[in-house]
Amino acid sequence: MRHNIYSFLSVLCVLIVQVQAIGQTIDVPTGSPLTINGNLNLPTGFSLQYNAQTILRGPAAGSFNTYLGIESGNSTQGTQNTFIGYQSGYSNTAGANTFLGFQAGRTNTSGTANVFIGSQAGYTNTTGTGNMFLGQQAGYNSTASYNLFMGNSSGSTNTTGLGNTAIGDGSLLRNSVGTHNVAIGRFAGVESRNDENTFIGFAADVTPDTPNLTNATAIGARARVSQSNSIVLGANANVGIGTGAPTAKLHITTGVTGTSGLRLQNLTSSNTASVTNQTKFLTVDGNGNVILGSLNGSAREGASDALWQRKGSFLQSTNGESIIIGQGVDKTPTDYNLFVSKGILTEKVKVAVKNTNEWSDKVFEKNYPLKSLKEVELHIKKNGHLPGVPSAVEMVEQGNDLHKTDTKLLEKIEELTLYTIQLAKDNQKQSRSLQILKRQHQAEINELKQLIRQSRNKK
Repeated sequence: MRHNIYSFLSVLCVLIVQVQAIGQTIDVPTGSPLTINGNLNLPTGFSLQYNAQTILRGPAAGSFNTYLGIESGNSTQGTQNTFIGYQSGYSNTAGANTFLGFQAGRTNTSGTANVFIGSQAGYTNTTGTGNMFLGQQAGYNSTASYNLFMGNSSGSTNTTGLGNTAIGDGSLLRNSVGTHNVAIGRFAGVESRNDENTFIGFAADVTPDTPNLTNATAIGARARVSQSNSIVLGANANVGIGTGAPTAKLHITTGVTGTSGLRLQNLTSSNTASVTNQTKFLTVDGNGNVILGSLNGSAREGASDALWQRKGSFLQSTNGESIIIGQGVDKTPTDYNLFVSKGILTEKVKVAVKNTNEWSDKVFEKNYPLKSLKEVELHIKKNGHLPGVPSAVEMVEQGNDLHKTDTKLLEKIEELTLYTIQLAKDNQKQSRSLQILKRQHQAEINELKQLIRQSRNKK
């Protein structure tokens, strides 16, 4: 059947050309169809017309082209094009394009490897390459490349956005410059304007007031995402993992009793807690629902208040109170947090020093007011202890602060070191003076001896 149609059109073309050439008309009697046994040849530049309008034309340039429709492929010079429909590929000068539909690819000039199917599909494309538009006005305004638009008006506002995929009527409708978006479903991604977003499902989209998101994903009918780098599943829907009938916003089942199926790779029991003053925690109820529990009241057995909390690998007082171990003491002195009666037995004690001012190196500073030994002697005679050192009475009344005592003892050792250094310097000075006197005395002795020898020689 197809061969007969092509043969008929070919024969008819030759007849029209020949008849036009000699200005004649062939009248075929009613009820007697025209039959031509043989081939019809349509020379270059001639066409098959209906009512003076070209419906089939042999290309004036290029090769392997097929044009069917009034003004279809009007300007084409390329090769391997197939244009079917009124003004389809009207301005085309390139090759390897397939345009099917009323004014499909009408404005295309140098764009190649495009497939436009549908009324005015790819209408405005001029230089875009590798596009596929399927549907009435699909990709109508696009001039970019490598887009896939399927569905009436899908991607119809797109101009320079490339690498987009929109499947469904009106999908990615208002995007003009956004790239690498995926919208699948009727009216999916209608409001989106930016890059690398994914919308799957009927009317899955961004919210109207946040059209310029990036890397946002909305999955499910009417799902809406309003923040970049985010994923939204469903519109007020439950998500099931391992179950086909979720009863909560997130319902996870592993099929194994006692296992949750939920793992937090970077949050383990060895991590330090970010909030340390809370007495609340997450737990599960009898149905496996995650709920907020409390250490207070009925949720805690054996005590009415939570006095302790874990902080990493340590145990900490929840409200910062002092700790008393033993009997007979109601409270600790001010600025002290621990009291232990009857002593502490330990193999090691380490006292923290907050800053350098709490240590005794100040003794070696140039401006340190080091007392003279005479002043120290007078202080001892008057008070019975070294300057700056607590008396025995003060020790009994205030206790022995090990850190302060160690610091004070080291201070006195360092002062003693300075006294020793000064005495050593004085001794060295005296030694040098004695050596000078010794040499002077020796010189005088030698001089006397010389005089005695001279006196003896005269006699």
